[in-house]
Amino acid sequence: MPVESFFWPGGKLPQDHGVIIYDVNHLKVRDGSLDAAIIAAKLLSEKKKKPINFGQFDFITDAVNLQKLFAFCQEAGEGLFRIDCERVGKTCILTRMEASDLMEIGHVTFDQNLKRKMTRPRGAHSTGPFYQLTAYQFGSFRIMVRYEVDCADFAAAKCPPVTVDASEALPERKKAAENENIQVVEYGEVPRDVPLQVLTTYPQGAGFPFFTWAQLFFTNADQEIVGWFKGTGDFGKPSFYSQQDISKMMKPLPYVTLSKVHDCLDKIHKFLTKNDPEFRCGLVWKGKNHLEIFAKDPAANGGISKGVRDLLATQCKDDAEEEEKKD
Repeated sequence: MPVESFFWPGGKLPQDHGVIIYDVNHLKVRDGSLDAAIIAAKLLSEKKKKPINFGQFDFITDAVNLQKLFAFCQEAGEGLFRIDCERVGKTCILTRMEASDLMEIGHVTFDQNLKRKMTRPRGAHSTGPFYQLTAYQFGSFRIMVRYEVDCADFAAAKCPPVTVDASEALPERKKAAENENIQVVEYGEVPRDVPLQVLTTYPQGAGFPFFTWAQLFFTNADQEIVGWFKGTGDFGKPSFYSQQDISKMMKPLPYVTLSKVHDCLDKIHKFLTKNDPEFRCGLVWKGKNHLEIFAKDPAANGGISKGVRDLLATQCKDDAEEEEKKD
């Protein structure tokens, strides 16, 4: 479960400092940082008695990778990122690759402290990061996306308040069949109509943080919470924005950039599906107006483990394999 957001009228917050976990999935599972998303999608769909067909997806990825491609196509900032790519059949796996799984906070931000101030857990074991899975059509591509939810408005869905029992026992953990480094536990419930929220902080008088538009677009989250600060951490009441709210403030809307992102994905998809099925590569942006491609060592860790690759291979087929099945 995500933590629950609640009303905070504003006040003074200390600046964030120290080291944060930047990519918890890669930190916890080096070989198969996308495994948990795929295993969770399989288990949840089976629980609903609607087994998922991963072959329907052109891409499986973290939303942050799509946001990075958006920044590249928008030529925003100096630019520096790496996205690892591989495929199973015609389904392309785009894996987040950061310089480090841990990041020392080296700029003025209050994101972590605002989140602590205006959220609370709804269970003794739901204090850590929460990831949501979503799927949508982006132009000609069907994409399954994982993204981190900062908090959720349970009150808006008329969920009753809960009293957290610190001594609550965690249900039995079971090793995932596809990757023994991942444990599965059934815990908590998130009603479908609970608004999912992402959160950021931004200085007053510095315009609007329009990067939030792409964040909401590629995650499909319901709301962006923006904490506006002045000086060294004086906050007013945080503001809540839907993507429609942000769109009304943007002139023009970034349709040209979205078209470029779609074109970039199209090139990635064609490049991978025309190459050997075992070929893997890293896409690197070094701030120039193009991405560089580096082939990965066959022995290097990948975005999915062998077990998950074998699972996907039962559904994600090449055109040639599909033709053989028809014959």
